[in-house]
Amino acid sequence: MREAHGLIPLLFIWGAEWVFSAAVDFALYWRDLDWLKQAAFVTAVVASLIQIWGMRKNTGQANEDTERTGWGRPIFVVLPGAMLVAAVALLEAIGAVNQLFAPILRAFLLAIGFVQVGLLLGRSLIYLGLWLFALTVIMGVGYLGYSDVILEGMGGISLLVSGYMLRVWAR
Repeated sequence: MREAHGLIPLLFIWGAEWVFSAAVDFALYWRDLDWLKQAAFVTAVVASLIQIWGMRKNTGQANEDTERTGWGRPIFVVLPGAMLVAAVALLEAIGAVNQLFAPILRAFLLAIGFVQVGLLLGRSLIYLGLWLFALTVIMGVGYLGYSDVILEGMGGISLLVSGYMLRVWAR
């Protein structure tokens, strides 16, 4: 659990960004606030880079176990997430994923990420991933028009909850 301690601020940063983005998506029905979503995304990226830089400075000499697993190097902690963001951005840019299915794809990727990290850190994260996966299936089948607000909001809350769980486990 100690190895994942560096993930906690990143989970809170991106969880807050997802929840804020869902709130903006809800407000988009009345006003054009798309620029606010972009500003929140850029702010989350900058805050993440600052956090990674701080983790890099504080890491110092890592022991052999953290060196072998990759947890000792902050870039390896966020590399899979950055790859997922890049993959989704590419799919959206080339038109492979339209506006209705992009939130579903992002939520599926987040759910799979929770299950993957849960295999390393604990069963609770696996259950969180399975819950988000089931919610995404339900939203995709029955409520596609509301998926951007619901899945971004629930994905953000899931990130915040997982950050809280890791913080409690680290004590």
